[in-house]
Parts: sequence; structure tokens; C-alpha cells
Amino acid sequence: MQGLEQYLIDIIYHFKYIGLFILLTCGLVGVPVPDEFLMTFSGFQTSLGRMDFWITLMVATLGSFLGMNLSYWIGRRLGIPFLHKVAPYLHLNEKKIARAEHWFQCYGDRLIVIGYFFPGFRHFTAYFSGMSKLHFGRYTVLAGIGAFLWALTFITLGRILGVHWQTIAHILHHYLARSGIVLAIIVFLIYLYSVKTKQGKSYELNLFKKYFP
Repeated sequence: MQGLEQYLIDIIYHFKYIGLFILLTCGLVGVPVPDEFLMTFSGFQTSLGRMDFWITLMVATLGSFLGMNLSYWIGRRLGIPFLHKVAPYLHLNEKKIARAEHWFQCYGDRLIVIGYFFPGFRHFTAYFSGMSKLHFGRYTVLAGIGAFLWALTFITLGRILGVHWQTIAHILHHYLARSGIVLAIIVFLIYLYSVKTKQGKSYELNLFKKYFP
């Protein structure tokens, strides 16, 4: 076990629910915390009777939910103007930013729930939800559902796995991280396809108007 992971586990071991709540909140804001690893460990602790399953689930859900909401408001406050300021350093132009914003408004909210399960991708959905000014009520509902399902999955997993929780957690984190990259690529391809489809329909409509005014 790496030093950081051991240190974070010690925090949960000694401070239990408070430690789990703070770490997950920070992790969802973007602090490099192994969220799934910590929840699986917490699930293991419930199997030993050191933590209560339902309280652990509630605390993990609330911590994750709070972190996602903080990320949303950071993205919303900094907003697209902030993105314009750093755009030259990221090799972005006004057209690319406008397309990205439009894409997220069309498809992004559908990824908020599933995005929880992919390290790195969940932060993208949270910040860009705020930047694109996705309706906060809708975002809250989706973020709450995602937080509950995410916490339920890994805490239950840790409880079931028992002493084997650590090995499985490492394997899952490794493959989920890779899957997150694949998911991001798939989403980007869907975006490109939607743009091409719209351009094709627009061309056909203009052609129709030209010959059948």
C-alpha cells in the first residue's frame, strides 16, 4: 500500500464518518484522493462493525454530493470568461469553446450520473455543468442520484469483499481510469457525429429551398 493511501486510510480509521465526509468532498472538488479506494475501505469497516453501513452510505453520499456542487459553482463563477482567458494557453479559440458549450448543453447532463464511476471524468462533468450554466435544479437531482449509486456500489463492494477489498479496489481503479479515457473519446466522437449530422441536414434543407422555393 502506498504512503498516501495508508495516510488517508488512517484518517478514516481514526475519524470515521467525519474523515470520510471531508476526504470525499475534497476528492470531488479535484483534490487527488482515491475516492473508490476509500469508500471500499469504509465498506470493509462496516463488515467489521467499526462503522455502520447506513450511516457510512449517507455520509459518503452527502460528501460526494457536496463536492460535486462545489465544483459546479466554481465552474459557474469562473465561467466561460475564465476559459477565454486561458484559451490561448490551451490552444483553444472562440469557435471551439462555443461548440464545446453547445455540446454539453445538448448531451452533457446525461453523463453526470455515469460520470461518477470514471476517475477524472466526474470532475469534467461537474465543472463544465457550471461553466455551461446547466439548470441547477436538474444538476442537483442528477448529481444526487449519481452520488448515491456510486457510494452504494463501492461501500457494498467493500462490505462483501471483506479482507480482499484492497486488491479488488486497486484493480477496479486501474480499469475505471482507462475506461474514463475511452468514455471521453466516445463522447467526443458522438459530438462530432452530431455536428456532421446537423451540417448534413442544413445542407439538404438549403438545397431543397434552392430548387423548391
